[in-house]
Amino acid sequence: MKGKLLISLSFIICHLSFSPAGAQTLWMTGSAVPGGVQQLTQAADGSYKFAGTLQQGELRLQTTKKATSATRYLTPLLPDAPIANKGLGFTETADPQAPAWQVPFSEDAYRFTVDTQYRQLRGEVFQPWGELFIAGGATEVGWKCEGKMLLMTQDAENPNLWTWEGELKRHPNVEEPASFKFQGQDRWGPKALHPYRQDADILSDQQLRTGGTDTKWTISREGTYRITVDVFHEMVKAQLVQK
Repeated sequence: MKGKLLISLSFIICHLSFSPAGAQTLWMTGSAVPGGVQQLTQAADGSYKFAGTLQQGELRLQTTKKATSATRYLTPLLPDAPIANKGLGFTETADPQAPAWQVPFSEDAYRFTVDTQYRQLRGEVFQPWGELFIAGGATEVGWKCEGKMLLMTQDAENPNLWTWEGELKRHPNVEEPASFKFQGQDRWGPKALHPYRQDADILSDQQLRTGGTDTKWTISREGTYRITVDVFHEMVKAQLVQK
């Protein structure tokens, strides 16, 4: 039993401490990358993300913009691994000729996440959402609001952009009276957008994630807000337009 416990602890520590050679940046290169090289965006949870255009070809993930003797590569554990997948493992290597990720066709809506904690890459060809709602204790509809959440307005030019304007304030008679979140349907699931940390201030915290832990935004000031959500790039921008 003791031996099994030690093995389990070692497994957890290994996964929690993983970072590509201590790198603070991650880059993608190869024939699939427009311009030949692009930097990935680091999210608040330490993962790395990309959302945009990829061409048919190969894609390599590396810790430096230009290859040097210190560069490390995140290479898939499976041969011919597609960049669009439900979660494939990778390993770290110094070999620039190690297998690359495959992009089978050109598309403007690729999106993938490199999870360095669990050494996994997940990707997709993103499809615009048909609806987006806001609801919660800081809104007029509260939490018991399935079927009557506040519908956001989809941009006529960019279907991934959604805007809402209205009052957010504390409602002391409900649970989590100053909090709210976004839903991809007029009920609590399955699609939802959350901040990376609980009680994030919507005026200053612009990164969001799709799914995961049920964290919520909290208002620091009451008033009329104008909120724009980019579901593709997983970003939110809020303005207090009237106190």
